[in-house]
Amino acid sequence: MQKNTDSKPLSTHFFAPAHSVLLNAQNGRNCPALDDSKWIQVGVSRVLKECRSGRGFLQDWAMSNLEEEAVTVSLFFETLKSKRRLALIEEINTLVAAAMPSHPESLVDEIEELANFDIFAGDGHYHATSTHEVLIQGKRRAVGHFYTLNLRTHALTHLAAADHEDGLKKGEHDMHVLKRMSTKELRQGAPKGRKILYVWDCAGIDIRQWFNWKQSAGVYFLSCNKENMKITVYGPNPFDHEDPINAGVQSDELVTNASSGVTFRLIKYQCPQSGTQYEFISNQMTIRPGVLAWLYMRRWDIEKTYDTFKNKMNEQKAWGNTIEAKSMQAQFLCLAHNLMVLLESSISKEPGVTDDKEIERAKKRCDEAMEKCRENRTQISPLYLNPRKRSQFSLKFIRWLRYHLTSNSLFCHAIGSLRRVYALL
Repeated sequence: MQKNTDSKPLSTHFFAPAHSVLLNAQNGRNCPALDDSKWIQVGVSRVLKECRSGRGFLQDWAMSNLEEEAVTVSLFFETLKSKRRLALIEEINTLVAAAMPSHPESLVDEIEELANFDIFAGDGHYHATSTHEVLIQGKRRAVGHFYTLNLRTHALTHLAAADHEDGLKKGEHDMHVLKRMSTKELRQGAPKGRKILYVWDCAGIDIRQWFNWKQSAGVYFLSCNKENMKITVYGPNPFDHEDPINAGVQSDELVTNASSGVTFRLIKYQCPQSGTQYEFISNQMTIRPGVLAWLYMRRWDIEKTYDTFKNKMNEQKAWGNTIEAKSMQAQFLCLAHNLMVLLESSISKEPGVTDDKEIERAKKRCDEAMEKCRENRTQISPLYLNPRKRSQFSLKFIRWLRYHLTSNSLFCHAIGSLRRVYALL
């Protein structure tokens, strides 16, 4: 029996999660010049199209959508200044991200002690200014944004735009951004009683502030130890050395530092494959040390997401010079990412639609890791041996999506095309 989606365009299937939440969006309005539904499609397409300028994108859009009225340059750039549109895209992406299910490649659901945690990898990302950016002291300041990637669902969310203090600063420190956020914002809509764990690099360390967030909001942090931290060891934090999940963990200690006077954990970990030594710190006291080590290694996923933006989508400069335009672009990046995650997860259930070559490469990496551990006479945690784990979208998938959204292909035809791409290329 033919599925309902087969006879509809791929674009209908792709944009469905955004359009469904738009129906009841509080910030939605009836705008005859460019209705909200089409505006969302235009914004997401701007991310996906790989055009170097807004004018180039709008020309491409006009040539690809001959049956629709063209979106003029003035109209498009006027919408980028709209506070109402910014509030709408923030609302849409928040609702889409919150409704995303566990990703089929994530192992978070298989780890019992993480059941009551929302886990986010966080980091900042900077790109070039727009051509029309106003010079400050003869310079253009790179545009900065801070994002989080949900390690359970792979949903991407925008935390904040960097405050450049009217161009006087080149950027904003990560901890400064986090401190100016409310606890409600840090919890990202999590219900009462649910815990939040942020996995951040060294720029996110402030032990006293970690303690305050833990006490007031149930927000915890995991990071990599800094060399200049003056740590005093209280004693061991006992863990099961025989648990295969803890493979590579050399010690787990309760420590403090002079500037905070707060107790936290210091976990020393040696990669069984490479022999590289790591030291992780966290104020979360119950999760197994091997799980925390694995979660920090998963932080790399958000860096690969940024790499996708820059090198596969050519999102290397701002769309406009207003704070609304800059923040709107960040929200559209998140929405495009989240819609792609949902689409890829959905179509992976279609018969024959699996990128077997990528899976084979991942399996080969797992086999090589196990072989290296045998040579080193070490054990590796099974969490690292996930042959379906990938850090970013393949360029094959992105090119396929671009082509079939532009050509307005039926879902069934697009799926057949992807089968062919995965089988032959």
